Amino acid sequence: MESIWDIRYNTDSFVYGKDPNGFFTTSLERLTPGRILLPGEGEGRNAVYAATMGWEVDAFDQSGMAREKARSLMQEKGVYFNYQVCKLADYSFIKEHYDVIGLVYFHVPPPIRKMLHRNAVEALKPGGRVILEGFHTSQLGNPSGGPQVLDMLFDKNTLLDDFQALNHEILEEVMVNLEEGPAHKGPANLIRYIGKK
Repeated sequence: MESIWDIRYNTDSFVYGKDPNGFFTTSLERLTPGRILLPGEGEGRNAVYAATMGWEVDAFDQSGMAREKARSLMQEKGVYFNYQVCKLADYSFIKEHYDVIGLVYFHVPPPIRKMLHRNAVEALKPGGRVILEGFHTSQLGNPSGGPQVLDMLFDKNTLLDDFQALNHEILEEVMVNLEEGPAHKGPANLIRYIGKK
């Protein structure tokens, strides 16, 4: 059965563009390449970037259509990474395996979010980092992207609570003009976080 995400990605254009997320790229540039996990990776823009920078990349998403587009982007950029199609609940996180876990616009209901963030912390090696960018609760009502459901958006207290086991390096709220493909376009209220294990 076709998922809502398969329907969204079933287009010739890249819904969120081919270029990687800006906060993700500037955060990775400061780190020595190692192993990185990208849950909910969609069409592969961030995974492809990480692979070009020498990272060993694992990614997953529930959409088979997204993986096909990610594969075409891999071919275009001349890189490869491991991309699994599965639901979040079915993904097996490996404990203390990754140097970075990138959570870029991965919005899910609170119980699932807490499970995801807990698994992410456990999957980090000591010294590893979570890099997160998502929509802030004040994004509600903006047409530039994100779920229009308040409890699926982020605020500082939510992230401090979810990642209390990490040392918080960056936690900021920003307003930007998004230019990430047709689905992320226009003024947006975001939150950015980096935490180190």
